[in-house]
Amino acid sequence: MNLIRLFDYVTPKATEKKARAEKPGVTQLLLFYVLPLSLIPCIMMYLRLHHNYPRQFMDTLPGNRLLMICAELFVLQIAVILAMAWITQNLAEMVDKKPSFRDSLLIIAIATTPLWLTSVFYVVPSLSFNVVVHGIAILASIALVYRGVKYIFSIRERGAISTLTLAIVCTAGLGFAVVMVGSLISWEAIEQMQFAIKKS
Repeated sequence: MNLIRLFDYVTPKATEKKARAEKPGVTQLLLFYVLPLSLIPCIMMYLRLHHNYPRQFMDTLPGNRLLMICAELFVLQIAVILAMAWITQNLAEMVDKKPSFRDSLLIIAIATTPLWLTSVFYVVPSLSFNVVVHGIAILASIALVYRGVKYIFSIRERGAISTLTLAIVCTAGLGFAVVMVGSLISWEAIEQMQFAIKKS
């Protein structure tokens, strides 16, 4: 599976014949695309916190807890991607389409790619720069959802494309909120556990 050519599916080149012949399966997408790209934010977060923050901060966040947070972030990403693919598959019924889970996962995976790649910019120690980069990535993801709905789901009516795109984007926003809240909850749980161990 050529990973770079996945983006052909959100261009006019993605004809029905080609799409049927060459679309990767769910297992291929997960193993060779979603899993590797989901590791990027985890690795970058670990490197950023482990090597760039003051020693005082690292004393309160030893490596074992940092690894646990990164591992949980990885699991949450996979769970949200799969949930979003399933939700997208069901949302398509609003516009009288019944896509396969594979097509829904393909759209979500392609649309999430800019957000995965922006984590590389964590090496730049500037909050404003990273906010701008993430803003651009979000706009790119919305555009990819729009094009995925148009070319992968083969929807031609603009109203239907816009409606489904908006529904997917709003649901995805909730999904990423779940990732953030889940990370914060686990952080708090780990803190409480470590405190209880030290106290005893």
